[in-house]
Amino acid sequence: MPKRNESNPARLRGRIERVYYAGPKFSAGRLLTPTGEEVQFAGNLFARENQPVVLLGSWATHPKYGRQFKVDGMEHDLELDPEGLIHYLANHPEIKGIGPAKARLIVESFGDAFEETLLNDPERIALKARLPLDAARRLRDEWLKNRSVNAVMAWLSAFGLTHHQVTTLVERLGGNCLDILKEDPYILIREIRGFGFKKVDKIARKLGTPKDHTPRIRAGLNFCVREALDNGHCWIEYEDLVDQANLLLVMDALDSRVRIESALDALIEEQALSCDSHGGRFVVALPEIVRMERELASLFGQAETPNLHFQSVKKLDALIRRCASTLNDKQLEAVRSALQHSISLISGGAGSGKSYTISVINTICEESDLEVVLAAPTGKAAKRLEEVSGRSGTTIHRLLGYDGKGFSRSKENPIDADVLVVDEFSMVDVPLAWHLFEAVDLSRTTVLLVGDHNQLPPVGPGNILRDLIQTRAIPTVILDKVVRQAGVLKENCTAVLKGEVRKTSEASVGGCRDWYLVDQFTDPMAARSFLLELFQERLDALGFDIIKDVQVLTPTHKGPLGTKELNEELQRLIQRKLWNTEVPPVAMGRRAPFLKHDKVIQTRNNYDLNVMNGAIGYVVDVLANGTLVIDFDGMPVELEKGSPDLQDLQLAYALTIHKTQGSEFPCAVVVVHKVHSFMHHRNLLYTGVTRARRTAIVLGDHWGIQNCAKRCQVDDRRTFLPLFLDAAQHADADFARVAEAE
Repeated sequence: MPKRNESNPARLRGRIERVYYAGPKFSAGRLLTPTGEEVQFAGNLFARENQPVVLLGSWATHPKYGRQFKVDGMEHDLELDPEGLIHYLANHPEIKGIGPAKARLIVESFGDAFEETLLNDPERIALKARLPLDAARRLRDEWLKNRSVNAVMAWLSAFGLTHHQVTTLVERLGGNCLDILKEDPYILIREIRGFGFKKVDKIARKLGTPKDHTPRIRAGLNFCVREALDNGHCWIEYEDLVDQANLLLVMDALDSRVRIESALDALIEEQALSCDSHGGRFVVALPEIVRMERELASLFGQAETPNLHFQSVKKLDALIRRCASTLNDKQLEAVRSALQHSISLISGGAGSGKSYTISVINTICEESDLEVVLAAPTGKAAKRLEEVSGRSGTTIHRLLGYDGKGFSRSKENPIDADVLVVDEFSMVDVPLAWHLFEAVDLSRTTVLLVGDHNQLPPVGPGNILRDLIQTRAIPTVILDKVVRQAGVLKENCTAVLKGEVRKTSEASVGGCRDWYLVDQFTDPMAARSFLLELFQERLDALGFDIIKDVQVLTPTHKGPLGTKELNEELQRLIQRKLWNTEVPPVAMGRRAPFLKHDKVIQTRNNYDLNVMNGAIGYVVDVLANGTLVIDFDGMPVELEKGSPDLQDLQLAYALTIHKTQGSEFPCAVVVVHKVHSFMHHRNLLYTGVTRARRTAIVLGDHWGIQNCAKRCQVDDRRTFLPLFLDAAQHADADFARVAEAE
């Protein structure tokens, strides 16, 4: 036997044959090496029998147990899965020049000898794959740098995880990540953004996870609760939750419901989920959502508190007469309400004068030397608020100092303002509203909420604007008249709320109309062809920049009239029309590449790049190394090829109606067709056409458009807020009766 160095670090490969003791940070056992030698080991690892490993450490002599390997760390010694290795090589952001075809050639040519060949003779790989020698050497260097996790990466890559996701996972879970994943693959849902239950469940099935595995049932229940949240609901009935989980999990067992109920009861017992009685039925929710709605109800209960800044009614009336001589009666009522209460609400449709009312309130506050802060949920909405008010506006997230991890503004560090105006409040969900009011000191700051209750509810859970209006929990004024200056476009938008879609309007100066109704296309492909014709020939003839002025709006992402296909078609047309660039074909399941001049949208707040969700940008350059240079409202942002931040970008020639709430465009082309009839309702069409600043084009088929306008969908979002507001109001009434009796 060769003499071993007793002190230098060493690597020992083998399979754990026997475990004498195993703990999370210390294990002792016996390792069988590839040569058949048995080696005693002990140290810093969590060992399992039959586990292939590479032990890192040094040789030592124990006074009682003799010679053994002292372990400082451990690597998994997996056999490299061929398909996973192909995916890994082809998609690694640091490995240039290797696509799927070359990756497959390398793996199939060298097989089990791949790693040894790469480390000792990278020239052979370069020759076989026709790679530059420098590229093969960079591959070797990258492989050496990540040697401890390469096998893990290759194994996980087979399940569709990207290099960035695998690296993140290994960093978070440590060296035992494979053992942890094999025990509970559903941990991926919590650790990796973009991995939902259904995607992880496919991985779990490949790993042989039983259908009735408890972590699977718990993950399925959490998925159903969060799916309800994604659909805007704050709670789900207990029995409905069990039914949905049963359909999702398909356990093929007679006692499947019993097992699901048992897992659900355990989650409730652990307070991972909340169960409350609501209207004579048991409902399940996330505890934090229940807490947020309860605390919001308590805050809204303080709305009637007089505004400290305007305690003198005579002084306020004098200011209103001086600053607001042209307001109608409803607008005057709204101004008084906003300046007399701690919290108040103004709601109104297109052309009802909300913007002018806000500007008057701003003027009165300025005359009174009060600090006014204007905020909105999105960057676009904040910019519009700036335009109509003449004051700087900000997003709610930026106002609260959100950095991607948390909010710097809170009870301890409240917003510094005398008056806070929040526009487009219909878009604000429960969590954002809670964080906002958590950072407001109502003893100093007056809050005015402004919105349009006819628009779509927020994407997230809750429907606070509608709940507040229905319960009249805070002072509320509805502006229900279209002001004379609104124009044909606003009048036609308001007509939609009565179920009426008006015909094409009269041509104005220059030949462009405010309103076009094009409803003859029963075939969705014919509607799409006409849409493309608009961009090819007609829109620029009407004076519109077809990239910056025109926005296509549609209800959904999928189908011939969904955002995905429309974006690909419009990208191809615009690139060819304006820059004579041919867009390469897009493989099934892949998304179109971003090209120079493309219009794109950010789909998630990125505080590192200072680009917010909903920000629209333009690709101004694509560098030789594939880096995109994007102009977001005058701010250049560079995204390297392979950057995970690219996942948050989408083409923006066509967007969903929901995605554009809070935005305005010179020309909005609103696609409404019977192929989307399952999504049709009046508020959807209304929200779409009110995105237009100068011209709205309603495009589709007659039945689909009329059906959309006539269908009054009662928004049945399941929320706790009305219940809590009602309870608070009854408690106040009971307190008042007791006080009178005393």
